[in-house]
Amino acid sequence: MIIAGAGGHGLEVHHVLINSGMPAAEIIFFDQDASKFENSELPSQGIFNLVELEQSLSEDPRFVLGVGNPVHREKLFLLLTSLGGSAFGIQNVITNESGDSTSFDAMPFSFIGPETTIGKGVLINTRANVHHECSVGDFSEIGPGAMLLGASKIGKRCRIGAGAVILPGVELGDEMIVGAGAVVTKTLLKSSVLVGIPAQPLSS
Repeated sequence: MIIAGAGGHGLEVHHVLINSGMPAAEIIFFDQDASKFENSELPSQGIFNLVELEQSLSEDPRFVLGVGNPVHREKLFLLLTSLGGSAFGIQNVITNESGDSTSFDAMPFSFIGPETTIGKGVLINTRANVHHECSVGDFSEIGPGAMLLGASKIGKRCRIGAGAVILPGVELGDEMIVGAGAVVTKTLLKSSVLVGIPAQPLSS
């Protein structure tokens, strides 16, 4: 099993995998930044070049994304699948009726309600809530403790900050960033950074 990304989120993914019963010897970190492995105390072995990555995937094609940023999640997903990898979704949820159970990550204590649509490569972080009839676009990140309330929708490659709230029926377009603790009360489709209560676009 490859964890793609040797940073902080990768360590959390490692912790979840170990707690689910996966032997540490079966887990390998991959990161193209070789400096992350210098004097490293990573709890599992690591690789940083594509030759070793392809070899590892030929032996066990499963991988899980160990980064939170949507741009990096998408790049790593595309890289590893192009080398024959198969995404392994972390599913540790109270309720999950979203369909494909292997294409996204739901970290411990997260909640996914009925009739939701979760895109590939999505990260639903610890204690985040995605309520009934919500839709989350590919590779978006729902931060710890964030809440998407009933029938809200967010596009692809969005970042919803820790503790942010998207009110019922609100729709956000692709590549939106919602600051931590913000409360989004209105639909906005143009790519923006939203902050505050009620959330407003951050002026440039």
